[in-house]
Amino acid sequence: MNLAVIPARGGSKRIPGKNSRMFCGKPLIAYSIEAAQNSGLFDKIIVSTDSDQICLLYTSPSPRDRG
Repeated sequence: MNLAVIPARGGSKRIPGKNSRMFCGKPLIAYSIEAAQNSGLFDKIIVSTDSDQICLLYTSPSPRDRG
């Protein structure tokens, strides 16, 4: 199984909330997630974060997959 782990810290010092900030109509972290999805290389993609806001944007419908 090929696994992608995308780190998405919530506490950026230079740009607060960087990963959940909108850029060209979608959150910045969405670009990393979409790149991993579109690559076709991964069986599973996990976003690792300490941010409740990012968790709300990207949660799996299955509690088992929420980690």
